[in-house]
Amino acid sequence: MKHSSFPLLCVALLSGAFSFSLSVKAEEIKVGIIGLDTGHVIAFTKTMNDPAAEGALANCKVVAAYPQGSADIESSTSRVPKYTEEIHTYGVEIVDSIPALLEKVDAVLLETNDGRPHLEQVIPVLKAGKRVFIDKPIAGSLTDAILIFKASEKYDVPLFSSSSLRYGPNSQLVRAGSIGTVTKAQTGSPASLEKTHPDLFWYGIHGVESLFTVMGTGCESVVRSTSDEGMIQVTGTWSGDRTGVFEERKGYGGTATGPKGTSEVGAYPGYAPLVVEIAKYFETGTLPVDPAETLEIYAFMEAADESKRQSGASVSLKSVMAEAQAEAKTRLSEIE
Repeated sequence: MKHSSFPLLCVALLSGAFSFSLSVKAEEIKVGIIGLDTGHVIAFTKTMNDPAAEGALANCKVVAAYPQGSADIESSTSRVPKYTEEIHTYGVEIVDSIPALLEKVDAVLLETNDGRPHLEQVIPVLKAGKRVFIDKPIAGSLTDAILIFKASEKYDVPLFSSSSLRYGPNSQLVRAGSIGTVTKAQTGSPASLEKTHPDLFWYGIHGVESLFTVMGTGCESVVRSTSDEGMIQVTGTWSGDRTGVFEERKGYGGTATGPKGTSEVGAYPGYAPLVVEIAKYFETGTLPVDPAETLEIYAFMEAADESKRQSGASVSLKSVMAEAQAEAKTRLSEIE
């Protein structure tokens, strides 16, 4: 009788005579979209569903979408049919409700262009335990933004929101310390207005996000003014006698200065860097943006509106946060 080679194989494996590796592909994360009234839904879907995608992106695929948009913003409602038709060409199923969407997906992109319904839309997502990215603006008011993060805590589901401008290469280098602690920065972006939202929430958020990317948190007060060309200007005073300025402009850009020099910042990097961060978050649950920083960004923009109402007076972020938190406290039942 021939002796079995199995014992010899075991010895060889234990001794390291044989080596091998197993490549296990991560389980696909099925992604759903709420809201089809922004071009972001097409850009994000193309990036996630690209057959050549690598890393975390390769494990995420948009599979379903609920096309709800805004009921009273024409620029929103008019886009829904076009984007619904276009996203269908990427193999995305169109569903008729958020509950139907949640049955089909593991994670959610909340893309409704109008920030006002975001609180109502995100609650069932959080209750279902699905990770969610909320596109800008995170909400239609600072109070709603606070309630969204309170809901995130209540249901123990981390979430984040960000403009793609956060991930400009130079902005990220400066944030990482390339010029030391930033003492002065100026960033700018277009700032088209929507009467249903605080002025900078609708589009100025892009330049403000760039500003906070390089300055970090710690803004104490803002003063809003208007340039000679009629453009919005908001000057923020940060702790440590640091100054950050948002300026409305036709394009994106700016500069930041620190003890090691000056750098250009605030450039638009396209959507891909943000989508990569979203995919990593969907995969790990690790937040790339601290909720406290996001809330300070929205407090900055809310304070800018209050400064406008007070004819350019200095307004503290602490005051607008206290008012919004008090209102949020009276509305906690909305996140039950």
